[in-house]
Amino acid sequence: MFGPSRSSSSSGLLDQYNVLILGETQSGKSTLIQYMRKYANPSVKINTDALGTGFLSHTTKVDITTITTNLPEYEVVDKKAPKGSNVDYGEFLKIPDEYDYEDALNMRKGLETKQGTPRLTKMVNLNLIDTPGLNATQGDDEAHVQKIFQGLNDAKTIHLLLITISSGPFTQGLKDAIKAYVDMFPGFNGIIAFVHTHFDYKNFHPARSQVAHAVDLRTQSLHTIMGRETFPHFKIDCDVYNKKPIRECITQNTIQKILELAIFNRPIDMLQTVVNKTRKMRDIDNILQDKFEATSLTIEKTLRFKDKEEGDLLAEIFRNETTVHKLEAQIKVLDEFFIRHDVELLEILHEDRRDMDYAVDNQGKFSIRYPQQGVQPHTIKRRDLLCHSVNVLNEDGSDEDKEDWKSWKGDFQRTSLQNSVLHVKIYASKSNLHEIEIKKKHAERLDLKEKLAVAIEYRRSHSEANESRKQQIKEIVDNHSEGIQILGYVANDVLTPDLFNALMGDQAYIGDTAVCSRKVQAVYMRLAKEAKTAAAAGS
Repeated sequence: MFGPSRSSSSSGLLDQYNVLILGETQSGKSTLIQYMRKYANPSVKINTDALGTGFLSHTTKVDITTITTNLPEYEVVDKKAPKGSNVDYGEFLKIPDEYDYEDALNMRKGLETKQGTPRLTKMVNLNLIDTPGLNATQGDDEAHVQKIFQGLNDAKTIHLLLITISSGPFTQGLKDAIKAYVDMFPGFNGIIAFVHTHFDYKNFHPARSQVAHAVDLRTQSLHTIMGRETFPHFKIDCDVYNKKPIRECITQNTIQKILELAIFNRPIDMLQTVVNKTRKMRDIDNILQDKFEATSLTIEKTLRFKDKEEGDLLAEIFRNETTVHKLEAQIKVLDEFFIRHDVELLEILHEDRRDMDYAVDNQGKFSIRYPQQGVQPHTIKRRDLLCHSVNVLNEDGSDEDKEDWKSWKGDFQRTSLQNSVLHVKIYASKSNLHEIEIKKKHAERLDLKEKLAVAIEYRRSHSEANESRKQQIKEIVDNHSEGIQILGYVANDVLTPDLFNALMGDQAYIGDTAVCSRKVQAVYMRLAKEAKTAAAAGS
């Protein structure tokens, strides 16, 4: 039913994986990338010139850093012990006193960090795409969105989207920025992971419950923004000058788990991605819609100022044409919705990850389940499972017909005290997940098609009845077809990559509302002319 699980030990590894890194200014994006370089090659020196100043973002454009790795785990070795023995830093959590734990965490003498067992069967390239921070100190958010999207287009396929969040205050600006990512690129929902940066590892100790509670509150806020409660979360220190082996090892193994998701995830193809309009885009489109609706009414009234009989005739011709085009635009919007949702493509339904490096109380057997929730049951189409040092004891569905599972449960058992990771993703087909909305929109489309048939027939009969005015009718339609076409653009809630690229290429959303409205209108007019020319050539 589910097909083969994807695993980092799979022989079907790609040569290239693309990781997009987003985050607020000074949230640690560039620092994380420097750490990843060092993870892949311990001899690499941290490039401090690539880091920000603490006040301004260093990244002003999309930068791509490529690392080559087979995703090794790291180990702390005690050089004084015979043949060198590994230090189980997970055992430190059993130290009752938090200050003794911190002292153990900071041990340096006689210890060193080295690469251990690789997770992959071959070396792969990971392209780390660094981006300007939204809500940047210099402003220019829309310009940064443009650069980010250009980076997405250049990559063509994205395997992992990381959002970095600093351990500082969880501001409303940061929440808005994260919501902007989620709202603009809904198709990336299933490949997002959060990296909490500037996290001091002493806060792993159970005694530091206050810090843990603060992180939990932040995580709950992220769940609200994302619309579901299961996302991978990682905590990582961003002190590039730290040379303490145990802390460094924790950092390197955290990076290994982060990057492993790129291999595990089902990639997103940018050619099949649509962009949800942001609030600013919708506001501008509403302005343009009102403007062109008003223009249509003005044209209709102006035509009536001519000779009464001729004016009424011309106004009726214009109204007929406008009605037909509006109905066609509404149907086109629905058709685009069906292309995106009424398909068997997979969409994330549930995600759960258990990272048990530091969880000393989770030894032995444990279970993970996805209970079907809500009134509408969603059929589980596929399950992906990634697990290290974990045995799969059993998997169950809730229905007698195992080909039509509505819920899922797996029983597992740890086989190692360290580096035990279990990651489960459950998918539904888009057509199943959006079934209620699809049925509603199919009924809406049927109603619009009936109205369109009536409008076309009325337009045809009216045109035949006024055959002598055929050339005049054609001139009216030609003169105003572009404005009617624009009403189709503004009626849609999403932008195709081609349309978005055209708007971004003209920097249409940089400036105040009045300036942006003029630039967006110019882009729409140009595209409408191109569509008109293409239609004429085709006929």
